[in-house]
Amino acid sequence: MREDALAEEVGQGRQANSAWHTGEWQFRHLLEKLPAGAYTCDLEGLITYFNQHAVQLWGRAPKLNDGVDRFCGSFKLFATDGSPIAHDQCWMALALKMDKEYNGHEIVIERPDGQRLTVLAYANPIHDESGQLLGAVNVLVDVSDRKRAEEALAHQARELARSNADLEQFAYVASHDLQEPLRMMASFGKLLEQRYKGQFDADADACIGYIVEGAIRMQGLINDLLTYSRVGRQGQPFASTDCRAVFEAACMNLRGAIEEAGATVTAGPLPVVMADSTQLVRLFQNLIGNAMKFRSDRPIRVDVGAKRQGSEWRFWVQDNGMGIEAPYLERIFLIFQRLHHRSEYPGTGIGLVIAKKIVESHGGRIWVESEPGTGSTFYFTLPA
Repeated sequence: MREDALAEEVGQGRQANSAWHTGEWQFRHLLEKLPAGAYTCDLEGLITYFNQHAVQLWGRAPKLNDGVDRFCGSFKLFATDGSPIAHDQCWMALALKMDKEYNGHEIVIERPDGQRLTVLAYANPIHDESGQLLGAVNVLVDVSDRKRAEEALAHQARELARSNADLEQFAYVASHDLQEPLRMMASFGKLLEQRYKGQFDADADACIGYIVEGAIRMQGLINDLLTYSRVGRQGQPFASTDCRAVFEAACMNLRGAIEEAGATVTAGPLPVVMADSTQLVRLFQNLIGNAMKFRSDRPIRVDVGAKRQGSEWRFWVQDNGMGIEAPYLERIFLIFQRLHHRSEYPGTGIGLVIAKKIVESHGGRIWVESEPGTGSTFYFTLPA
């Protein structure tokens, strides 16, 4: 008796195992485990099979083979621009009509409860062994959360761009409007210094000197802030720009400083890029001038070069100056940040900030590698 029962159980197991290896069982199991809405339809577009993910997307289970749910009839269809899509023009109908795959079409479906979902729709025709078209396998991937995240990110980017534009406009207006009163303060301070120096006591002379020095320093800050606010606002349209010519123009602007310092400034082959040539001249000028400014006791050498790396050019401006300690490598690109007292090295500390903004406005990035006592290498990239 036991042997008969065992034989029967084994027979059932073989039968179940044989059923598992049939195409239908594997197909149904695959569709049920698929993390997307999947269903099949016949040549008339009637739904013949669906998985539970499809039910969740549709908001109800379709009625099979009764003519009600032909061509995705469980919901209304819309294009991403909001225009309606007729059921006989949906991806499934077109796949059947044209006997071709329709993959990854982004559409919006409206469920019976009024909720709208953004989905990626796929349709693949099914053929028998002779190649005769039988129907189609259709898949819907819900990307509503991703679309909402993309829209939120796009909105945030627009708000950030608007805020940056407002800040740039404020900086421009503020710095421009401050020019005249500061110019007047500096002019009258110098006039006081010229006419009355020595006629008061030493403290009065010192106070007048402080007024003049402060006004002139503030003028420098305002001028640099005005320059910074103009980067990206009043730039020229990008055009084919020979970086060799840009380098030579920057060296010409720095000619007096280069000769005075006895510096050797060289450059290897430089590419042609799409850029604002005026801003690139300022970029090279700021970086080369910075290299000469923070010199060491050695004769100044500055080397400029570039190398193609994939879809971008990597430029470098290398010097043998005093170098920068590791904790300050990021700080130097912050506005009005100084590593030294202005009595040691003049300037407002905005030159590298302007360089950074120019590079980023061209779609690149800038960074520095440095070793104190050896020198620094400023790298920046531009799209090729």
